[in-house]
Amino acid sequence: MDEAVLFQGLWLIYHKVGTPFENLLDICSLDGERKRSITGIDGYFDKVALEEEPRFYLVDERRVISYDLSSHKYRELPPIQLKSPFFYKGSHRGLHFFTCEGKSQLVAMRDKDGQGLEEVYRLDFAESGRGYSLWRRGIVPGEIEFINFYGSDLWVTTQKHLHRIDVATGKVLERQDETLPKMFIQGTRGYSLFNSYYTVFDFEAGRMLCDERRDRFAYEGKEYSSEYTSLLLHEGIFYVSVRVSGIFFLAAFDVQTEEFVWHDLWGGWDINSVHIVGDRMIAHSHDEVRIYQRVSPSDSNP
Repeated sequence: MDEAVLFQGLWLIYHKVGTPFENLLDICSLDGERKRSITGIDGYFDKVALEEEPRFYLVDERRVISYDLSSHKYRELPPIQLKSPFFYKGSHRGLHFFTCEGKSQLVAMRDKDGQGLEEVYRLDFAESGRGYSLWRRGIVPGEIEFINFYGSDLWVTTQKHLHRIDVATGKVLERQDETLPKMFIQGTRGYSLFNSYYTVFDFEAGRMLCDERRDRFAYEGKEYSSEYTSLLLHEGIFYVSVRVSGIFFLAAFDVQTEEFVWHDLWGGWDINSVHIVGDRMIAHSHDEVRIYQRVSPSDSNP
């Protein structure tokens, strides 16, 4: 197995190149029963959920597949009409958002009566998001780095600016000299542990509450330099992949106390995903899956 993704109550299982299953996508139930295998897979699909529909789309640059959740049958649809490469950034209020043209353009699309996706509006950030790039050593056109969804708003981060946009119309409502990473939202607040920073943003008020450096991680009584990748926020507990000198931990961070409350040492690969299913926590890294029994945080294991 190369990657397992939990989506719409199903496991989407990709296989490693060089195995007999390398061009196969297996779709299985939660308990591992194979429902369908899709052949001819080359890379990974973006997964587009459709609101109030018993189906979803699997999208890449060459194929669009409509998958029925009740019958587990699928059918091929015309490919998406965007210049490649394009990148799926998420869905909100019935619209599905992609970036293209060097990540400078944001395209909102909607379901076309089960026949694929059609464009609703397009925003160009090449000028309004223009900023300085250390990598290219100069001023570069605006590129969309992160998108966050909250209520009727999109919060789009380019190199230097934060743009608040009306979801339905695409109208830019305001621009701030601020940046937001990908946030995990609980109530009105978004939380992020990304690279070496802890960020809290109040989406209702539209203001930053915390943006501080958190680059130390304690293990066996010693502190080490660290970097973080947020994976999941569940019931006030943030599950995070922590990189410490070439090894990785899966750690749990309490957003109320702002402290790590649990961790488990993995190995030389970062943790790709964490899923909560009932009283189990399922984590995946490279070629390893671990399943944890979840108990109360007061019992030392979140």
